Formats: sequence, C-alpha cells, structure tokens
Amino acid sequence: MGKPSKNMGELFRKAQECHHSRRFGEAVSFYSKILEENPRHADTLNLLGTALAQDGEPEKGLEFLRRAIDEMPDKAPYRVNLGVILQDLSKYDEAQGCYESAIKIDDTFGDAYYNLAKLYKEMGLFDAALLTYDNLLSIEPNHQNALLNIGNIFFEFGLMDRSIEYFDKASKIKIGLEKSDDRPLINLANAHRRKGDDEKAIQIYGKILGNHFHPGILLKQATTLPVVYRDRSHIRISRQSMINKINSISKESLSLSDPALEISSTNFFLAYQAMPNRDLQEKLSQIILNACPQIGFTAPHCYPLNNPKGKVRIGFLSAYFRRHSIGRLTQGLICNISKNNFEVIVLTLPGQRGRVAEDIQGHADKVVFIPDDTFAAQKIIAAEELDILFYTDIGMDVRTYFLAFARLAPVQCVTWGHPDTTGIPNIDFFISSNLIEPNGADMHYSEKLLLLDSLPTYYYPIVTSGEMKSKGDFGCPSDMTLYLCPQSAIKFHPDLDFVFGEILRRDEKALIVVIEGVVKDWTVLVQQRWRKTIPDAKERIKVLTRQTPENFIALQNAADVILDTPHFSGGNTSLEAFALARPVVTHDGEFMRGRVTAGMYRMMGIESCIANDLDDYIGIALKLGRDTNFRDLVSRQIRASNNVLFENSRVIEEFERLFQSVFSARKI
Repeated sequence: MGKPSKNMGELFRKAQECHHSRRFGEAVSFYSKILEENPRHADTLNLLGTALAQDGEPEKGLEFLRRAIDEMPDKAPYRVNLGVILQDLSKYDEAQGCYESAIKIDDTFGDAYYNLAKLYKEMGLFDAALLTYDNLLSIEPNHQNALLNIGNIFFEFGLMDRSIEYFDKASKIKIGLEKSDDRPLINLANAHRRKGDDEKAIQIYGKILGNHFHPGILLKQATTLPVVYRDRSHIRISRQSMINKINSISKESLSLSDPALEISSTNFFLAYQAMPNRDLQEKLSQIILNACPQIGFTAPHCYPLNNPKGKVRIGFLSAYFRRHSIGRLTQGLICNISKNNFEVIVLTLPGQRGRVAEDIQGHADKVVFIPDDTFAAQKIIAAEELDILFYTDIGMDVRTYFLAFARLAPVQCVTWGHPDTTGIPNIDFFISSNLIEPNGADMHYSEKLLLLDSLPTYYYPIVTSGEMKSKGDFGCPSDMTLYLCPQSAIKFHPDLDFVFGEILRRDEKALIVVIEGVVKDWTVLVQQRWRKTIPDAKERIKVLTRQTPENFIALQNAADVILDTPHFSGGNTSLEAFALARPVVTHDGEFMRGRVTAGMYRMMGIESCIANDLDDYIGIALKLGRDTNFRDLVSRQIRASNNVLFENSRVIEEFERLFQSVFSARKI
C-alpha cells in the first residue's frame, strides 16, 4: 500500500476524530483526501465506505468496502462492515456470505458471530440466531450485547424465565470504569413485568432510579400493574398505588427527549381492572406532554383548515395489519370503503406478511411504512397531508401510542381495537356502537363518543374445512360437557373463579377448558389463584397449550358451551363462535369492553344468553350445558341470524357517512 506520508497521518487522525464524533460528512472529506494521495489505502477505503453508509449513502459505501477487501482479502473486519451495509439494504444472502467468510478467516472474531446472529434474527431464523450467539459466548462469555439479544429473543416468545436468566447475567457484567449501562437492569425489570411479577419489576426499576434519576423509568415504574390479580382487593390496592404515584409525579417537573424510547410501554393492562380509566389516562397523558412538548407536534397542513381537494384522504394506522385481531377487524373496512370518495393510505410497520396483510395493502391507494422513531414517523405521516387519521387501536403498541399525541391530521379518531379511552388530547373521536355502549358512556371517554348503529367492523366470516375435530382430539372425554373459555388469561378477572367454581360444582359432567396464555407464566398465576379460590373444583379445569388458528376454530366447534369473560368480553373469538353457530354465555358489563359479545347478540336479535349479573350468567351456562334442547335452539337461532355480523354493507355505509360528517364539521 505504500508508506503514508506525515500529512496523510494527520489527515487520517482528523478523519477518525470526525468519524468517532459522528461528523460523517467531514470524515468523508478527510478520507477522500487521503485516497487522492494513495487510492489503495485499505483502512481508508474501509472507513470511507462505513462513513458513507452512516451518512445515508450506503450504495456508495459498498463500492469502497469492496475495494478495501480487494486490497486486503484476509481482513475479517472489512467483510463484517460490508455485511452490515448489505444487511441494512436487505441483501440478506450477500450479508450472510460476508459474515461467514469473516468467520472462516478468523474463527475467534466476535463481531462476525454477533452480526451473523443479528441477521438470523432479522430473517426470522431464531434457532440459528441462538446457536450463533452461543458460539460467540464460547469465545467471549461476557459479551453483554449478545446476552441481551438472547434475552430479547426469549422475551419475544414469552419464555420469561429464560429471558430473565440472560438479562440477569448481562446485568452482572461490569464494563470498565465507564458510566453504567442501565439496559440490562431495564430489560430485566421489563421481563419480570411481562411475566406478571409486578413487585419484582417495581423493585428493579427502583434500583435503577437509586443509581440516577431517569424520568422514563419513573413513569414506567408508576404504571407497572399485575397481569393477574389475586382478588378484588388486589385490584383496588394496585390501582390506588398507581394513582398515588401518578399524582405525585404530576407535581414534578420532568423532561423526556423521546417518551417512546425512555418509557417504552403503554398503560395496556389498566383496562383489565373493570374500572373507569378516563381521569387516570388524561393525567398520565398530560404528564407525558408536559415532559416532552415536541411529542404534541402539529403537522403544518392541519391549520388553517381548507376544503379538501377531491377525495377525502384517510389514513388507517396500526402495527397489526396482518393475521391479528386488529387486522381481521379492520380488513373489511379498508378493502370496501368507497375509493371514489376516499383516498386510502395504510400506515403500518414494515414486515407485515400473510394473506390479511396482502389484502389490506392491496386495497389501499398507498402504503406507507413507518419507522420506529417517533419523530421521524411524525414527519413521514405529516407529509401525507391526511384529512382524517384513523387509529384502529391505541394502547397496544408503544409506537402508535406515542404517535397519537401529535396532530397529524385535522380529524383524528380511534376505535375499539383496544377498548378503552386514550386520555390523549389530540384524539378527537372514539368510534363505537349503540349496541355495546351503556347509558352515560360519554363520561367514560376523553374523546367525543360517536356511535354507529352497527358494530364497527366489516368482518369476513371464517372459512372452515369439511372435517372438524372432536372433543377427544383435544384430550377431552366425549361424555363430559365441554365448557370452553377461549379468552386470554389477562382477561381472567377474579370474578371468573366464582363462575367456574359454581359451574363445576353444579354440573358433575362439566369440564372447563382454557387456553394457555401468550406468556405461560400468566396461566401459572391463574392456577395458583384457583388453588385458593376454588380448590374443590380446579381439577376439572383443563389447560390446553396454545393452538394454531385452525385448531382454535376446531376447538370452539367441539365445545358444547363457550364462556365469555365477564368485564372484558371477546371480539374475534365471539365472531368466530357465532360463525360456527356455537352458543356463547356473556355478561353485560359496566363498560363497553365487557359488552361486545352482548352487542353481537343484540344485532342478531337474541337475548337469551346475555346475563344481567354473575348469578344469571351461571344459570344460563348451566342451562346450555345440561339442556341439549335449549342449546340446540340457541344454535339454530344463531345460524338463522348470524349473517348480520358478517360482510354487512351497512357498516361501510355508516363509516363513510361518519367520516364525511366529522371532516365536514372541521372544515373552514
């Protein structure tokens, strides 16, 4: 390569100084000057390629990295750097080849294993990722990022004990004398939180706060709730603790740069307490806005308001536009809304796959993929100059929750994807239905409540195969009466134990079947509760592992009676059950989230399976279980009238009128 001149050495020093301080443009300029003197200087070629990629010009970067490899083909770091850029460009096969060739050159080079493992994870090859991380740890046992990433994989799969094991190992690693890294402890607390061990999570968040003040962690600690409650008293105590913490925090002056990153959670579990949440949600939203005013960004086109030019531009936003309850509840509306009157823009995350995702994206006029970064996403959505922004759910996903604080369209609304008020000032309307809202429901919402006469979904009926499974296929005796509760464990309010206990005591042939939670630990917590609340009956509650979508439908079809959860009823599951003409016992709750299945019955004109209270619920369930004539009658009634729940064009017409109405009301 030739010996570098004294001037080149000074240029190289300046280039690296700029590069390390992320002044990529200046670094590129210095590297380029070095190459004018020595075009074959391999280290400079490598670093110039890397700097160009970091400065937003990855394709140019590739050229210089390939030249560096040509000069020094046995330099493993060059190949890893090339692989990183190729991976960022989604050229996965080429990236994999770079990492593997780096390992062949130097099988002790940790960066090659680390980046190869990250690539496998991005490709969805989780077993290969874990194996590669294990190979890295055999070389570098204290590689903290590898331990964290392994923990994150287990976290995503709901394997919380394994996740906690790796986060705990990562938290015990000391890295020099540098400022301590909170990530391992934050991840460890998050894992305990998701596992349902709120007390342990709160303790670890407190340990982090004891090291130094972190407003995001303070808010996360304050909003950490149990996933499964021991009893009603546990709900009251947990809620009051949260209220006290929020009230205390509201008096402080907090500053957040990026709430989505620093808090990195929503108030999702609050909805499962069966209590009114408006005041608490509003107070929490105001704390976040005060701490980070820029999150309340207003898109330039929103004020002053102008008459729309041509079609009304409506954006549908969710992280779940795939085979997910949100995707299925929204698919029909997006596909069938008038494209003559509305220009439909789907706003979602990259990587949505499957038939539902393809259908939603295929029926949109435009699909916009939003990044994880809140402020970058704000700008991307603002550039669409939407007339209406329709959030199908707020509170389930961190990214969309914090986006909702901004004013990105003159009209912003949300619906029942997560059936609770948001408390966010920039969400104007909550779209619900007369069929599912109780009297005085306006008081439950920070948004203005808009009510359809239909349920707010154009739902496609399920398609079943000709052969369906029997009770025996699920390990249930054919001579037992199968009462199926198909809801998530997080919906198992303590009141459900009384219901289960009475059914099992009063029907000697009863077998209650539930499905294991997304996180297995949630079901373990419920079972621990049953040992105390219904010790005499718990042995006839059978827990099945999570089922494939097809098997889940077959299980519902095999059930004699389907038990809805009081206080937070089914949505997709109830629609599936009604498509199969299976009777569902439900209860009219105090809030909309506990009245959805009852609303479906009302739409069908069937009242016999809607309970007024828990005693009534138990009576209906037992009558369905023990009286086959009554059960068959209800099934026939459902089969005769369930067509109103599926592909109902009136739903589309109502949405179109509502969208036109709310936008017209906001025009100047």
